Amino acid sequence: MGLLAPLFLLGVLAIALPVWLHRLQTQSSERKPFSSAMLLEKAEQQIHVRKKLKYLLLLAARIILLILIALAFAKPFMTVSPDAIVATDAGTRLVLIDTSASMDRAGAFSQVQEEAGRAIDGAPDGALIQVLSADRTLQVVGELSGDKSVSRAALGAMSASALRLDFGEAMSAVERLAASMPPPVNLHFVSDFQASGMPVRFADAVPAGIAGFTAHVVGTGEPFNWSVEFVRDTGEGLDVGLNGSGDRERIADVDLLVNDVVVESRGLSQTGPQVLHFDAPDLKEGENRVVLRINTDDDLAADNSWYQVIDNEPPATIPLLTLDTGGLPVTYLSAALESAGAYSVLPMVVGEFDPRVLGRYPWVVIDEIGFIDPELERSLTGFLENGGNLLAFAGDRAAALEVLPVSGHRQSATAVRPQAGEFLSVGQIDIRHPVLSQTEGWQSVNVSRNLPLDVQDGDEILIRLENNEAFLIERRVGQGRILLMPGSLDNRWNDLPVRPVFVSFIIEAARYLSGINEIPSNYTAGASLPLTLAGGASGQVVDPDGVTVLSLADTTREQQIKLNKPGFYEVYTPQGEMIVAANVDPLESDLRKVSQDVLDRWQDATGGQTLTGTETFFADEEQTVELWHWVLLLLALIVIAESILGNMYLTPRRTERA
Repeated sequence: MGLLAPLFLLGVLAIALPVWLHRLQTQSSERKPFSSAMLLEKAEQQIHVRKKLKYLLLLAARIILLILIALAFAKPFMTVSPDAIVATDAGTRLVLIDTSASMDRAGAFSQVQEEAGRAIDGAPDGALIQVLSADRTLQVVGELSGDKSVSRAALGAMSASALRLDFGEAMSAVERLAASMPPPVNLHFVSDFQASGMPVRFADAVPAGIAGFTAHVVGTGEPFNWSVEFVRDTGEGLDVGLNGSGDRERIADVDLLVNDVVVESRGLSQTGPQVLHFDAPDLKEGENRVVLRINTDDDLAADNSWYQVIDNEPPATIPLLTLDTGGLPVTYLSAALESAGAYSVLPMVVGEFDPRVLGRYPWVVIDEIGFIDPELERSLTGFLENGGNLLAFAGDRAAALEVLPVSGHRQSATAVRPQAGEFLSVGQIDIRHPVLSQTEGWQSVNVSRNLPLDVQDGDEILIRLENNEAFLIERRVGQGRILLMPGSLDNRWNDLPVRPVFVSFIIEAARYLSGINEIPSNYTAGASLPLTLAGGASGQVVDPDGVTVLSLADTTREQQIKLNKPGFYEVYTPQGEMIVAANVDPLESDLRKVSQDVLDRWQDATGGQTLTGTETFFADEEQTVELWHWVLLLLALIVIAESILGNMYLTPRRTERA
């Protein structure tokens, strides 16, 4: 017995109130009419307060009511010990069933019922049986029991998933589970034993603590299967990689669907790996749902559709404020941003720029922060405070200023400058920051001059030079942020613009300042999608069947979304909407089995543990049962009783006064 919030028991002190009220009763004088009190002598009469407990049943009900309220908030609980299981010489039999995508092949799961049933029925008398399923993870199906009918009933609810099974990971999980089971533990594994499921090291597939291992092979016969290996957008069309195995005389047709409409079909006349080319389809603006569908009666239907999202968003326009639209900084920045294909740079001369249009853009680039005049500074400050972002560089004009506009940084008087002909290198890099996590090659940058700035409160130094000067600063202004590099982009202060890292840095900065975390549009079934990568820490996800994945409570906190079904997922966050696709792992499409020699060696390598004596095990860990629900029920009954008692005691007093 325990309490989850014991401090709420201090509320029991409130029982002093009804005790005080039930002891307090004042005696009031009885008043009668009298003609005149002028001739009467004044006298003082002592009125005593009688302190005696009244209405004891009502008092008890009120005290219990307050105690129960405090107890309900304290949340009492009790722990229940699990039932003990006594191990016998028969030990435990684990029946592990492969439920990966390849087990959805024609006729495989009907064989599973037969083979698993045979493994259950063959367990010796007194043995404990546990049914397990395995795909990406190991799941316990049903309960550990010596009743064979209970284990057989657990088989009926099982079916194949769309996930991949790695035998090494499955055996590691079995090994951990077997350690808590009454020995000796014997494992019966029902699977199609794909060769692609074997780990790189054979030893990883051999679980320790297992006395015996029996393989039950299902899905016999020469498999015939078509699958999509990849879909690649070449700019001139789509290249589709396919693979067909089995009978070469059987054919298939491949349909290309764009937004649920068949736009082209191609025929296949032979099996084996091959690449089909489809003409570039007409895509709508934004995200497009592309499906490659194989029409055939092969053995595995789960991998006959491949889902892919193709984004046809026009490049986002990024204003670049400058004094010289033909200068080197504009050339370097434009080439870097436009290489990503998602951005279009719009160079604008500062004197011709209308600050009122800043709200149209998520972020702005300034190639020289020193030319910002007071009017533009006010506009940029308001832009930042309202959630806009700024990427700015410093140059000769900034070097002539004591305080930089917008950021408010002052030049440091204690800067250590390199000697003539010498260069500074990058010293420290915050590789955890999104702008820098995907960039490499900063150590090759040579810096001959840098604007030394005094660090302010709230500054985050992302890159430092070897003399400890800041080379990249992030500073928040209102709801927005500014990325400031105190170095010029004209290739005189440093050679960053001509280094390969410059392009990746500018692209990552663009994604970061745009509020977009680029994520893959294509996932393998079973992968996780954090909502933070989709642009928000909260939101909702709709799976391919149109079912919302998250509960109402889950939508308000960060979630790792499991993409367990093949198809398109719709992701909704406060920052916008997006679509991601999930596909069956191509390794599951390879239905070739491990050789019999490997199976024999696998079974021979597993075993060696025996039972010594009789031991007691527990099926599960202790369970915690919360009791506050019962406290609330009792509280409701006491409230009713208190109301009845109050009416019984107070009604006679009102009648007497009347």
